[in-house]
Amino acid sequence: MSTVTEPRWIPASPRDRRVLAIVILLLLMTTVVACVAVPSVLLHRYYDQYLSRLSRQLNSQSAFNNLRPKVAIALEALKSRDVRRLYLRGATAALASAELQDLVKQAVEANGGRIIANTSVSPKDEGQYRLVTANFQINVSNANLRRVLHALETREPYLFSEMLVIRSQVPFGFRPQSGIPEPDLFVQMDVSGIARVASDTVSRPAQGGKS
Repeated sequence: MSTVTEPRWIPASPRDRRVLAIVILLLLMTTVVACVAVPSVLLHRYYDQYLSRLSRQLNSQSAFNNLRPKVAIALEALKSRDVRRLYLRGATAALASAELQDLVKQAVEANGGRIIANTSVSPKDEGQYRLVTANFQINVSNANLRRVLHALETREPYLFSEMLVIRSQVPFGFRPQSGIPEPDLFVQMDVSGIARVASDTVSRPAQGGKS
């Protein structure tokens, strides 16, 4: 007659067996709870993040939709403006360059500056628009320089300041004395404006290419 041998890890006493059975039961219950709870927590976290992303998208789209009437009003106001005053009026490159230099001279002298020299740069035609640029050398104080730049960038027609170089004309260790103004700065910069090219001027190269 064969006898069934129990595994070595099973205790011999009935009390220890009951304790082992309770421990195994608790482990099984913990495993089952973990198998159910962990996926639920991960799923809830995923949907919470998804709902949060949708809420942000909804808020941004709602804000954009609320701005739409204001944008439409601003666009209609822009369309009703005379955009020709934003461009230089000179019909030719020479006239546009002369107008640009006159506008910069007015802005500089009206704000306490002085133009030393100015040089025209070759204009660049891009379709119906012509970029007119001139280089200026100016003497102006530190405080008036800000006024000059503000006057150039806030006037009509639109002007654009580029390649700005500022040099101080005082020696190292200079200490201003009471009642004596500080020497002016030396400023060199390019100022550009945009002029509209006449339609007949634009069409001439195309006609010449066809012939």
